Amino acid sequence: MIDAFIWWLSVELLGLIALPVTFVLFKKLPDRGYAFGKALSILVVSFLLWLAASAHVLPNTQWSIILIIVALALGSLFLAIRRRHEIATFLSQNRRVIIATELIFLLSFVLWAVIRAYNPDIHLGEKPMDFAFLNSILRSEYFPPHDPWLSGYSISYYYFGYLMMATLTKLTGIASSISFNLSLALIFALTTIGAFSIVYNLVRICRGGIRAAIGFGLVAAGFLLILGNLEGVLELFHAHGFGSEGFWDWVSIKGLDHPYYSAHWYPTDHWWWWRSTRVIDTVVVGASLDYTITEFPFFSFLFADLHPHLMAVPFVLLNLALCLEIMHSSYTLGFAWLRRNWPKILVFALCLGSLGFMNTWDFMTYAFLFVLIASIGAYLGRGKIDPQLLRDVAIFALIVVGCAVLLYLPFYLGLQSMVKGVSPLGDVDTRPFHFLIVWGFLLFVSVSFVLAQAWGALRRRASSWREVSWAILIPLLPLAIWAIVALATGAGLLSILGKFGHILPLLIVLSLILLILIKKSQRAVKPENEGEKAPLFILVLLFTGFLLLMGCELFYIDDLFGAGYERMNTVFKLYYQAWVFFAIGSAFGLYYLGSRWRAATIPRKLARALWWGLCALLIAGSLIYPIAATLTMTNAFGVEPTLDGLAFVERTNPAEYEAIEWLNSNVGGAPVIVEAAGGFFTDYFRVSARTGLPTILGCPNHELQWQGSYHNLMGREEDIHLIYQSEDIGEVEETLEKYSVTYVYVGNLEREQYGMEVGERFEDFMDVVFENEGVTIYKVREE
Repeated sequence: MIDAFIWWLSVELLGLIALPVTFVLFKKLPDRGYAFGKALSILVVSFLLWLAASAHVLPNTQWSIILIIVALALGSLFLAIRRRHEIATFLSQNRRVIIATELIFLLSFVLWAVIRAYNPDIHLGEKPMDFAFLNSILRSEYFPPHDPWLSGYSISYYYFGYLMMATLTKLTGIASSISFNLSLALIFALTTIGAFSIVYNLVRICRGGIRAAIGFGLVAAGFLLILGNLEGVLELFHAHGFGSEGFWDWVSIKGLDHPYYSAHWYPTDHWWWWRSTRVIDTVVVGASLDYTITEFPFFSFLFADLHPHLMAVPFVLLNLALCLEIMHSSYTLGFAWLRRNWPKILVFALCLGSLGFMNTWDFMTYAFLFVLIASIGAYLGRGKIDPQLLRDVAIFALIVVGCAVLLYLPFYLGLQSMVKGVSPLGDVDTRPFHFLIVWGFLLFVSVSFVLAQAWGALRRRASSWREVSWAILIPLLPLAIWAIVALATGAGLLSILGKFGHILPLLIVLSLILLILIKKSQRAVKPENEGEKAPLFILVLLFTGFLLLMGCELFYIDDLFGAGYERMNTVFKLYYQAWVFFAIGSAFGLYYLGSRWRAATIPRKLARALWWGLCALLIAGSLIYPIAATLTMTNAFGVEPTLDGLAFVERTNPAEYEAIEWLNSNVGGAPVIVEAAGGFFTDYFRVSARTGLPTILGCPNHELQWQGSYHNLMGREEDIHLIYQSEDIGEVEETLEKYSVTYVYVGNLEREQYGMEVGERFEDFMDVVFENEGVTIYKVREE
């Protein structure tokens, strides 16, 4: 409990330091970006630590972090004194939303800390990898941090999210096995207030009342974080014997085949909760031809991999808030504006660039958003499109995106990638049924909002042929590029026509949104129509979201995954981005439709009632998964709660737990330790993961993805076998020296793989530094 309080209090203090900065940065937002102070402060402190430690100016220590925070606090104090009257007035006039923000942050932090306490194990999935990176960064004196699973190399992965959580861990002095779970609770809470703030500001910009703004801000947080997809409905049917085998064959979700009868109202099938993240697939005789990942935020937080796509969400929302500030400010973006606002440009670049370092997939999407929003904002500021506007937007984009890359250049210079390029998707398509299962409620509300906007915008004034042409041709551009490449690689005309028919609904929605954007931008230019900027912003998000969905049907990022898995990561990463856009858009859409849909006649009243009834039904269906999965993953809250992610090791293997504790307490720095090598998603490489000590080779599959080839891995697994098996002491010593090994670990997995007597000969040329009934740790003798 005290650890959670210290963690929460530290983040609150960092948020307080950022208050004057967000007050100035978000001048046009009604809440002045108050909710984003915590995320911004964590980002800036971590960036400065990374920069200083990368340049060997400051080591990665608690005192360095404190020094950076004190320096930032002094700068913030100076700014606060200069703006003290404005800040005091703002705090006085907006105390309700500030109190609401802090209360929402605290309650959401406590909520997820409690849920994690009932399922805290740092085990399964990507958690061992995430824990290894966190511990590795904590042990690294300077950056880049060492790779815990490939000794002698640094981490070749987007690790800024881990660095931010490690920075807080080092600042607070909390054990990493506890801070791992507190990090998940923090990210959940930061995401909650981020989504809340964006929709709160949108409602206020739209001249909505404060109660409505707070209420629908909470709705946005719920849509983003709590709702699941509709696969939970199928699981409920499946768990109660509904449906014939033919029906489940038609559903074609792997694992949903033979219905059964659950002993509870919720499913109890083994790992039933996993299937909701593997909906889109083409299954033939039990084999996947189009295996994809359809993960969504609630699953991510419940499964609790502390992975980049999850850690990036609060900072994605921070970038969305900056985009909203740009649009609402209607910046003209000329040279004079750029000279006056260079600190703001620097913050824009810092926040945008952080996404590339945190979850590289997000960078291009949000760079696109920044440029699109800046273009619309500049048009709203000038009221016309001319060559000067295009030039100024191009310069702004070049500066912001360029600086976003330059600020994080050391990371990019050291990054190896498994990505080979972008390739056209072949004959594989997403089944409409699977698409609706994934997007269900969010799609229903988003399309309803678009249609309502079309009715309001297009009936007032006829569109010119030029506007209609642009609205049709621009969404067709990705299809045209795909068709050209497909024809060049041997595809036939029927294949291209089939693809056109498949994505036609998405093309229609995109063209409609684009036409509405054109018309609404023309209206929003007038000062009296400033409230139109809120729906305009949402339309941009929805346009980007639908563009991502269409992109997944046309192209995929070519990586190391083979046939049947081509677009696995593409769908995973881009659908995750789209979920954020649709969740924010749906929350605002509900407010907009609820406040403006007037039904004067009986047919309209019936239509309105039917629409809200469908909404309620879809929300209920989308809540089945979160409620049922939470009961399953927490054992219905029937276990002893703890935030210690290694408590399960203490229960199941106390000897190994004692050894890990000894290593963490007595071994400083990052000496190399040898442990048995094993396969993908096994308990091997657990010592390096739980201590951050580099080992010769951890998980080969992960390293292949990070390194991009087997070159740096070759021979390492054989050398580990040699160390544990060879009878030639000289050969073993030579191999230990090759990898600068300091410790050799012998535990239950080493004995299972190499025999019960595996460690006896080590005593002839190494010292025993730790020993209990299950583990012996040897140290190489110094010459």
